Amino acid sequence: MVRILLCTFFFSILSLARAAVGDTTEIKTHNDVLIQTNPAIGNTNYYAWGQFPKEGSYQRMYCELSMRCPDGLKCGEWDYLNYIYLGKRRGKHNDSLGWELMRFITPYGFSFNSGWKHTWRFDITDFQSLFRDSVEIWYRHTGYEAKNDRGWVINLKFVMVEGPELRPVQNITRIMQKSIPYGNDSIFDARTEPFNWSPTAGTKYSRIKIIQTGHGMDQPSNCAEFCPRQRYLYVDSQCVDTSWVWREDCGANPVYPQAGTWIYDRASWCPGQNVEEYHYDFMASDTVHNFDLGMESYTKTSGNSNYVITAYLVEYGDYNYRRDASLVDVVQPTDHPQYGRFNPTCTEPIVKVKNTGSEMIRSLDIDYGFEDGSTSKGYWTGIILPGETAEVRLPYTMEWKANPSLFKATITRVNHSADEETGNNTITTPVSVRKIPQVPYRLAVYFRTNNAPTENSYHFVDAGGNILFERKNFTEANTIYKDTFEFYIGCFTFVLADTGTPPASYPLNEDGLGWWANTNDGTGSIQLRDAGSGGIVKSFPTDFGTDYRFDFTVGYNAKNSDLTYSEEIRTFPNPVKDEFAIEVPQRFVNNATPTNVKVENIQGQSVLNSIIPEFTSAVHWFSLPKLPAGVYVVKVKQNNDLCTTKIVVQ
Repeated sequence: MVRILLCTFFFSILSLARAAVGDTTEIKTHNDVLIQTNPAIGNTNYYAWGQFPKEGSYQRMYCELSMRCPDGLKCGEWDYLNYIYLGKRRGKHNDSLGWELMRFITPYGFSFNSGWKHTWRFDITDFQSLFRDSVEIWYRHTGYEAKNDRGWVINLKFVMVEGPELRPVQNITRIMQKSIPYGNDSIFDARTEPFNWSPTAGTKYSRIKIIQTGHGMDQPSNCAEFCPRQRYLYVDSQCVDTSWVWREDCGANPVYPQAGTWIYDRASWCPGQNVEEYHYDFMASDTVHNFDLGMESYTKTSGNSNYVITAYLVEYGDYNYRRDASLVDVVQPTDHPQYGRFNPTCTEPIVKVKNTGSEMIRSLDIDYGFEDGSTSKGYWTGIILPGETAEVRLPYTMEWKANPSLFKATITRVNHSADEETGNNTITTPVSVRKIPQVPYRLAVYFRTNNAPTENSYHFVDAGGNILFERKNFTEANTIYKDTFEFYIGCFTFVLADTGTPPASYPLNEDGLGWWANTNDGTGSIQLRDAGSGGIVKSFPTDFGTDYRFDFTVGYNAKNSDLTYSEEIRTFPNPVKDEFAIEVPQRFVNNATPTNVKVENIQGQSVLNSIIPEFTSAVHWFSLPKLPAGVYVVKVKQNNDLCTTKIVVQ
């Protein structure tokens, strides 16, 4: 259940019924607010009040920032810092915090069309206990561009997920929130004075939470925006963590292409992206502690540079559950704009799982599929430490429905046992498969290299993530390469990458086949064509950054028919000693084509790999080598049809 509240003034009243575990409460503070710069002072502030629950227990909280071009105006031109603060509070608390919760950099939007829009999601669970009663949210937009014909329209929505606390926050303290000049070590050290604290009663774990970005272009190294530098964290006078203040994935930005230099990697930020927090977690004893932050030594010769740093100390109690896994996001399939580079798709589902218990996660059983279709079962093995999040790939053996629907995933078991808190085990997301095109069985790739052919490669992947063909090591500039492929019935992905070794004369890659800021590379082109008629199936853009992905189907159309991979294999006996049988779906027998049967341990290492030329019946017996006792995964693959299950070896 979702409850939505639009809060536009201080005395808004919210009447909440008792919510069930997993229900969400949505509070919208900024609704279609036009934001523009103030060139006279360099920042503008937009205040709004939200009426949050007076009480309650919440497992998770996140914020979604949506942005679009204003009606009758252009989108903003420059990559400007934006901040979201928690300001005044009324009700149970009567104070004014002015704490920065989130940071965001606007995209170079001057080339966007009038229909452009995007949404970003921020996890703010650590702050959820601060959101009670009436809370003022303060949105700050910085910059100096003209405001007569440009700006942005924003919406800000807060989502609170009902449920028992997974790990209580005993206390949260702001350590610093300031802009600090860089290039003079003594000034930087003086502005980042040590922070001392005594643990709050009941604290077992502590977290240093840091939001830090670098800005300015000084000499000799273009710091702090374009120079990677190391940050040092000290606890009790000991250096406990060293990390780079740098983000190296700007070319994979889901907001692309942009009018400016969006491809360049920067000091922990990219144009058109939310700034990712950095966390350092540790256990603190019941004594007085101190914290200090330092940066790699650097002396500038001219110009100005600075780091904008906000840091918090978050103190947690013990985990309330020993064995608990939470589904927190869906990467594919989904319609969420943040994963637009991976969607629409009909290949492997990918979900994000967070370990919200004290026990290490080594395996997961997950049911998944479309809500109006059949349910598939997946088994995953790996390692997720307490408090960490991992991407989990699921077998593509599911029924893909023709119409827009909801994708749903549910964790059913953790480490071969029941999950202790089931309220966070299910996630749903809207998804549209109708956008996936159908192409001919025979495709030709026409690729014309630019001046930097060594940067490029492309490959075809089947629905199970297996590379069917890869072409790389291009050496000839401005040359046409042609490859022809014949496909079978299924779903496939074509990936064009610009991640190879760049020419020594101009060492820049991850900038597509043609980009206005790198004329040295020239411009290439690539097309998929019908190998029979020569008609163009897909012509790719040149300004795409790191890579470009294109999903397509062969032999069926997602618009009007289903592709079903919902049947499972069965093994017996189970547990196994030395022999076992697999019973495959009848389609494996009917196809009369070779089938690959693999048995893997939980580390993904193959312990049995067999090719069955043809199934003469649905049941086939196998002899296992002598294996250590434990759980093993059985994978049966015929063409692009994959089924998985697990066996227990005694």
